This record gives sequence, C-alpha cells and structure tokens, in this order.
Amino acid sequence: MKQVKLYPKVAFDLFYEQVKWATWFFSFVIAAHIIGMIIVARNDASIERFIVFSSNSVTIFMLVCGIIAAYGFMGYYVQQGITRKDLYIGTVFSTLALALVVTLIPVVVTGIEYQISNFASLPIKADTATLFDPALGWFSDAGIFLLNAFTYHLIGWLIGVGYYRFGWVIGFGFIGIAIFALSLNDYFWGDNGLSSIIPWVPNIPADANPALAIAGSLVLIAVLLASMRMLTKRISIKM
Repeated sequence: MKQVKLYPKVAFDLFYEQVKWATWFFSFVIAAHIIGMIIVARNDASIERFIVFSSNSVTIFMLVCGIIAAYGFMGYYVQQGITRKDLYIGTVFSTLALALVVTLIPVVVTGIEYQISNFASLPIKADTATLFDPALGWFSDAGIFLLNAFTYHLIGWLIGVGYYRFGWVIGFGFIGIAIFALSLNDYFWGDNGLSSIIPWVPNIPADANPALAIAGSLVLIAVLLASMRMLTKRISIKM
C-alpha cells in the first residue's frame, strides 16, 4: 500500500499556527511605528520606513519561531504518527510560506506609507519611495528581506533541534554554530559580520556584488537544510 504523504497537512498546520503569532507580532510593531512617527513629528525628526523599521524585529521573531518549531511541534507530530521525513518537509514549506508573509506585510505597509505621503507629510526618511521605484530596483529590498527571514528561522530551528537532541551542554555548541551562521549571513549582506570576527576575511558589500551575496546566502540555506535533515532523520522523541 502506498503511504499517504502528510507533509502538506503538517505544512499548513504549522503555517497557520505561526501566522497567528505573526498577526499579534505585527500588530505591536505597527503600533510602535505609529507611536514612533508621532514622537519624531513633535521633535521635527524622521523615522525609517516600515520595511527598515521592522527588519531587525522580524528576524528575531523568525529566530524564535524556529526554536519553538523544535520544542513545541516536533514531539507532538511524531507522537501523532507523522514521520520525521514528512515533519521535516512540512516544516520547510511552512517556513518558506511564513517568510513570504512576514516579507509581504512590511512591503504592503511601506506601500501604504508611500501612498499616504503623496497626500500628507509623514515624518519618514526620504528613501521611502526606493522600494517602489522600478529604476532603483524595487525587488531587491523584498528579496533580501525574504532570504533573511527564511535563514533566521532555519538557524533558530537548528538551535532548537540541537538542544532537543543533545541536551543543554552540547546545545551550547549549537549556539556557537548559530552565531557563526548569523555572522556569515551578515557578511553576505554587507554588515561586516564575519570580517569583524575574522580580520583576514575581506569585506565585500552586498551592493558591490549582489550575485555573490545571493549565491552565498543560498549556499548557507542549503547547508542549513541538509544539516537539519541529518539531525532530525533519526531523532529520539522525548515523552
């Protein structure tokens, strides 16, 4: 008898649950952005457009979601009869869908800001229009945002699985691996992450060589995906 593939259901369930968290998360971030605009307007200052304002908090949100994916969902689904392979594939698809959502929301909110700024003066920095100006490469900001969101979730998942499988002592070693992976990701996107740790590594800003940055980021994602498959393939589930 051919075994029914359950990863689509796992992917939908995980995506649905994490999107509910994302709804609350963006409610608070949007509220903070509005409050920030009110404060800077009174001081005759400006604030970053929403896609920039939310970028750091979105990556932290995705990192936490990745950690919870290991501790909150893995044991539950395997005990319900879901194979580790279906759980792995479902988690990857749900992560990709969640990364798309957490990218789309800042793009839409920034677009709304841009449209409002055509009729009213908003205390937002002048680069608000960059994302929506085809001559300035409107797709690049959203693409970088998506890659970062996806990568941070995978790194969080790596930390969670490391602690789940090997316990707290060896789990600390996975934090070190995660810091290296985060530094490598920052290096690809021009934040001097790796070159600040290893002095002889040259700094090549992403805007100087975007093809190299994208290629490096995709290789990092592939390594993380392969590592997670190996770590979860025969993982023991805690009762």
